Amino acid sequence: MDNGKGVFSGEKMDEFRTYEDFLDSQIKPVDLFYLEDQELARQLVELGLKDSSLEREEFETRKAAAEASRLASGSQQKKLASTGKELKDNFLRALAEREEANRSGEMNVINNSSLRHSFCPSP
Repeated sequence: MDNGKGVFSGEKMDEFRTYEDFLDSQIKPVDLFYLEDQELARQLVELGLKDSSLEREEFETRKAAAEASRLASGSQQKKLASTGKELKDNFLRALAEREEANRSGEMNVINNSSLRHSFCPSP
């Protein structure tokens, strides 16, 4: 039962190693204060009496789907544009060395020549 807040989305499912970890994430300190028993608090969450309900089988299914999605997206990495090309120009070689870091977001580069053409009037 997804409440629309993304509580059970794939990204969120990766945070929980086990179903018990998921149940514990729904329990607040005040719940433990009044119940004085973590197992009882877990049972209340599992029954849907607290926050939301997600049965163990549904949790396992969604966790497996999230893991499969994560693995599939990791295996579909795009080929670098510079792969297999013989680059003779020093500028192109420098860009090729930085291409992977740029694509992954580790580094950002602004191409000055494109800025010059778009912001400066032609002579």
